[in-house]
Amino acid sequence: MIHISSLIPALKYMETDTVALIGPQNSVMAHVLSHLANELHVPLLSFTALDPTLSPLQYPYFVQTAPNDEFQMTAVADMISYFRWGEIVAVYSDDDQSRNGITALGDKLAERRCKITYKAALPPDPTATQSDIKDQLVKVQMMEARVIVVHTYSKTGLLVFEEAQNLGMMDRGY
Repeated sequence: MIHISSLIPALKYMETDTVALIGPQNSVMAHVLSHLANELHVPLLSFTALDPTLSPLQYPYFVQTAPNDEFQMTAVADMISYFRWGEIVAVYSDDDQSRNGITALGDKLAERRCKITYKAALPPDPTATQSDIKDQLVKVQMMEARVIVVHTYSKTGLLVFEEAQNLGMMDRGY
Protein backbone atom coordinates (compact mmCIF):
# COMPACT_ATOMS: atom_id res chain seq x y z
CA MET A 1 0.00 0.00 0.00
CA ILE A 2 1.28 3.47 -0.91
CA HIS A 3 1.09 6.15 1.74
CA ILE A 4 -0.14 9.54 0.47
CA SER A 5 2.84 11.37 2.00
CA SER A 6 5.16 9.50 -0.36
CA LEU A 7 3.23 10.88 -3.36
CA ILE A 8 3.38 14.57 -2.37
CA PRO A 9 6.84 15.26 -3.92
CA ALA A 10 5.81 13.61 -7.19
CA LEU A 11 2.53 15.54 -7.30
CA LYS A 12 4.32 18.84 -6.64
CA TYR A 13 6.72 18.06 -9.50
CA MET A 14 3.82 17.17 -11.77
CA GLU A 15 2.01 20.36 -10.82
CA THR A 16 4.86 22.57 -12.04
CA ASP A 17 6.48 20.56 -14.83
CA THR A 18 3.73 18.57 -16.56
CA VAL A 19 2.49 19.87 -19.90
CA ALA A 20 0.27 16.92 -20.88
CA LEU A 21 -0.63 13.36 -19.98
CA ILE A 22 -0.80 10.87 -22.84
CA GLY A 23 -2.11 7.39 -23.25
CA PRO A 24 -4.54 5.78 -20.87
CA GLN A 25 -5.25 2.53 -22.71
CA ASN A 26 -8.75 2.06 -21.35
CA SER A 27 -11.67 4.06 -20.09
CA VAL A 28 -11.30 3.00 -16.47
CA MET A 29 -7.80 4.46 -16.33
CA ALA A 30 -8.94 7.52 -18.30
CA HIS A 31 -11.59 8.24 -15.64
CA VAL A 32 -8.96 8.07 -12.89
CA LEU A 33 -6.37 10.16 -14.72
CA SER A 34 -8.97 12.73 -15.82
CA HIS A 35 -9.39 13.77 -12.21
CA LEU A 36 -5.63 14.34 -11.99
CA ALA A 37 -5.61 16.25 -15.29
CA ASN A 38 -8.41 18.48 -14.01
CA GLU A 39 -6.44 19.20 -10.82
CA LEU A 40 -3.23 19.95 -12.72
CA HIS A 41 -5.02 21.86 -15.51
CA VAL A 42 -3.16 19.90 -18.21
CA PRO A 43 -4.58 18.03 -21.21
CA LEU A 44 -4.98 14.27 -21.07
CA LEU A 45 -4.91 12.63 -24.51
CA SER A 46 -6.22 9.13 -25.09
CA PHE A 47 -6.24 7.23 -28.35
CA THR A 48 -8.24 4.25 -27.12
CA ALA A 49 -10.56 5.26 -24.24
CA LEU A 50 -13.92 5.39 -26.02
CA ASP A 51 -16.38 5.45 -23.09
CA PRO A 52 -19.19 7.91 -23.89
CA THR A 53 -19.39 8.93 -20.21
CA LEU A 54 -16.01 10.67 -20.48
CA SER A 55 -17.84 13.96 -20.91
CA PRO A 56 -16.05 17.24 -21.69
CA LEU A 57 -18.33 18.92 -19.14
CA GLN A 58 -17.06 16.68 -16.35
CA TYR A 59 -13.52 16.29 -17.71
CA PRO A 60 -12.63 19.50 -19.57
CA TYR A 61 -8.96 18.51 -19.95
CA PHE A 62 -9.68 15.07 -21.39
CA VAL A 63 -9.11 14.88 -25.15
CA GLN A 64 -10.59 11.83 -26.87
CA THR A 65 -8.68 11.48 -30.13
CA ALA A 66 -11.02 8.82 -31.54
CA PRO A 67 -14.81 9.04 -31.71
CA ASN A 68 -16.41 7.67 -28.57
CA ASP A 69 -18.69 4.66 -28.51
CA GLU A 70 -21.81 6.81 -28.87
CA PHE A 71 -20.83 7.53 -32.49
CA GLN A 72 -20.08 3.86 -33.16
CA MET A 73 -23.31 2.74 -31.53
CA THR A 74 -25.31 5.27 -33.56
CA ALA A 75 -23.96 3.63 -36.71
CA VAL A 76 -24.74 0.13 -35.39
CA ALA A 77 -28.28 1.20 -34.41
CA ASP A 78 -28.78 2.74 -37.87
CA MET A 79 -27.78 -0.54 -39.50
CA ILE A 80 -30.07 -2.58 -37.22
CA SER A 81 -32.96 -0.24 -37.97
CA TYR A 82 -32.24 -0.18 -41.72
CA PHE A 83 -32.45 -3.97 -41.97
CA ARG A 84 -35.55 -3.96 -39.71
CA TRP A 85 -34.04 -6.44 -37.31
CA GLY A 86 -35.86 -4.81 -34.37
CA GLU A 87 -34.39 -6.99 -31.63
CA ILE A 88 -30.79 -7.91 -30.94
CA VAL A 89 -28.73 -9.67 -28.31
CA ALA A 90 -25.65 -7.90 -26.93
CA VAL A 91 -22.52 -9.82 -25.89
CA TYR A 92 -20.03 -7.61 -24.07
CA SER A 93 -17.24 -7.51 -21.50
CA ASP A 94 -18.56 -6.56 -18.09
CA ASP A 95 -16.38 -3.49 -17.56
CA ASP A 96 -17.13 0.23 -17.64
CA GLN A 97 -16.11 0.79 -21.25
CA SER A 98 -18.10 -2.06 -22.80
CA ARG A 99 -21.05 -1.67 -20.41
CA ASN A 100 -21.35 2.04 -21.22
CA GLY A 101 -21.06 1.29 -24.94
CA ILE A 102 -23.94 -1.20 -24.70
CA THR A 103 -25.97 1.36 -22.73
CA ALA A 104 -25.37 3.87 -25.54
CA LEU A 105 -26.45 1.23 -28.08
CA GLY A 106 -29.65 0.58 -26.10
CA ASP A 107 -30.43 4.32 -26.10
CA LYS A 108 -29.79 4.64 -29.84
CA LEU A 109 -31.90 1.55 -30.59
CA ALA A 110 -34.78 2.91 -28.49
CA GLU A 111 -34.76 6.08 -30.61
CA ARG A 112 -35.37 3.80 -33.62
CA ARG A 113 -37.99 1.62 -31.90
CA CYS A 114 -35.59 -1.30 -31.64
CA LYS A 115 -34.25 -2.98 -28.52
CA ILE A 116 -31.72 -5.24 -26.87
CA THR A 117 -33.65 -8.30 -25.71
CA TYR A 118 -30.80 -9.93 -23.81
CA LYS A 119 -27.42 -8.78 -22.52
CA ALA A 120 -24.78 -11.48 -22.14
CA ALA A 121 -22.06 -10.09 -19.87
CA LEU A 122 -18.65 -11.75 -20.10
CA PRO A 123 -16.02 -11.39 -17.37
CA PRO A 124 -13.76 -8.38 -17.96
CA ASP A 125 -10.66 -8.76 -20.14
CA PRO A 126 -8.35 -10.62 -19.75
CA THR A 127 -10.17 -12.89 -17.29
CA ALA A 128 -12.83 -14.26 -19.69
CA THR A 129 -12.25 -17.95 -20.33
CA GLN A 130 -13.47 -20.16 -23.16
CA SER A 131 -15.84 -21.77 -20.65
CA ASP A 132 -17.32 -18.39 -19.60
CA ILE A 133 -17.88 -17.49 -23.23
CA LYS A 134 -19.43 -20.85 -24.08
CA ASP A 135 -21.83 -20.58 -21.11
CA GLN A 136 -23.06 -17.17 -22.29
CA LEU A 137 -23.32 -18.17 -25.94
CA VAL A 138 -25.36 -21.27 -25.06
CA LYS A 139 -27.81 -18.91 -23.30
CA VAL A 140 -27.83 -16.66 -26.37
CA GLN A 141 -28.65 -19.67 -28.57
CA MET A 142 -31.87 -20.11 -26.61
CA MET A 143 -33.02 -16.54 -27.38
CA GLU A 144 -35.34 -15.80 -30.31
CA ALA A 145 -33.20 -12.98 -31.67
CA ARG A 146 -30.62 -14.05 -34.20
CA VAL A 147 -28.79 -10.74 -34.52
CA ILE A 148 -25.92 -10.56 -32.06
CA VAL A 149 -23.77 -7.49 -31.42
CA VAL A 150 -20.40 -8.23 -29.82
CA HIS A 151 -18.77 -5.32 -27.98
CA THR A 152 -15.52 -6.36 -26.32
CA TYR A 153 -11.78 -6.18 -26.68
CA SER A 154 -10.08 -7.99 -29.54
CA LYS A 155 -8.69 -10.90 -27.50
CA THR A 156 -12.08 -11.77 -26.00
CA GLY A 157 -13.80 -11.01 -29.30
CA LEU A 158 -11.69 -13.62 -31.07
CA LEU A 159 -12.63 -16.16 -28.40
CA VAL A 160 -16.32 -15.26 -28.83
CA PHE A 161 -16.19 -15.83 -32.59
CA GLU A 162 -14.21 -19.05 -32.17
CA GLU A 163 -16.77 -20.42 -29.71
CA ALA A 164 -19.69 -19.17 -31.85
CA GLN A 165 -18.20 -21.13 -34.76
CA ASN A 166 -17.94 -24.26 -32.58
CA LEU A 167 -21.62 -23.85 -31.55
CA GLY A 168 -22.83 -23.37 -35.14
CA MET A 169 -23.74 -19.74 -34.54
CA MET A 170 -21.90 -18.56 -37.63
CA ASP A 171 -24.20 -20.55 -39.91
CA ARG A 172 -27.22 -19.42 -41.84
CA GLY A 173 -29.96 -18.05 -39.58
CA TYR A 174 -27.70 -15.90 -37.42
